[in-house]
Amino acid sequence: MYPRILFFGLLLAFSIPVLAGTFAYVTNQGADNVSVVDVEQDKVIATIPVGHRPAGIAVSNIKKRAYVTNPESKDISILDTEHNKLVKTIPVGSGAVGIAVHPDGSEVYIADWYEHTVFIMDTASRKITGNIPVGNSPSGIAVCPDGKSLYVSNRDDNNVMHIDLLKRQVMATIPVGKAPFGITVSDSGDQVYVANVQSGDISIIDTRSDTVTSTVKVGLFPYAIVQDQPGNRLFVTNQKDSTISVIDLDSYREIQTIDVGEYPEGIDINPSRKFIYVANWFDDMLSIIDLKTLEVVKEIKTGSGSRAYGKFIYTSDQ
Repeated sequence: MYPRILFFGLLLAFSIPVLAGTFAYVTNQGADNVSVVDVEQDKVIATIPVGHRPAGIAVSNIKKRAYVTNPESKDISILDTEHNKLVKTIPVGSGAVGIAVHPDGSEVYIADWYEHTVFIMDTASRKITGNIPVGNSPSGIAVCPDGKSLYVSNRDDNNVMHIDLLKRQVMATIPVGKAPFGITVSDSGDQVYVANVQSGDISIIDTRSDTVTSTVKVGLFPYAIVQDQPGNRLFVTNQKDSTISVIDLDSYREIQTIDVGEYPEGIDINPSRKFIYVANWFDDMLSIIDLKTLEVVKEIKTGSGSRAYGKFIYTSDQ
């Protein structure tokens, strides 16, 4: 009788939902897993096995899910963020990298590096329902806040494509800098920001005209971008400088650089707008930047090869 009671107790322990809070879901490419970091306690609370060489990630507060691209196992992992466990592995394409979720949580968009296409997955059925051909080596992908448009950066074509999600077709092709990678849409939806790795700059696109209106020089190999809307700033990871560029969106210029860990990649902002989180690929850790002082205030060890490319900060409302 005792073993049964113990086993039942263990089952209950593993099914207990995660308490309310804010968490970072960090893909560790060298360890084939995701570190779950409680950013309020500044510690790793779970490690979730995923596919081979995970890179991209997109969290969805609505669906209580995190979606992870595994380019070398040619699939994506679906994680339950309420219980911090793997719930499904979906085969897709030949090399998924960038990934994004529709604002209402209904669809996931996956940029496939080798097949030069954006795959669409229905989150209810967990099935690939279609694809949209794009340019060569699509890498970054971002959905507008109204859910009507998607922007994808095509690294080897040096351009960005605007996709109408209702029509499922490319509406515009926008020349940018050399080797565009990370991409994000402003909270207002009127601008798109693109990190051009090889030209060392940021292209700013007006979504009303689908044209580049400004180009801002940053550090060596800019990779990913996040917007601080209240401060009207951008924060950009510079891989080969091991720095973060801070861009003022009033003057469209770099106003400061912040030293972080070696080879920073993914970057995201805490919903409270008090901290920026940076995944450092070669140092296997997160750097935490205070938005007021623009200084690194803490470092948290994660896993081997931390990339967290995409939206990785998740808030539980439980």
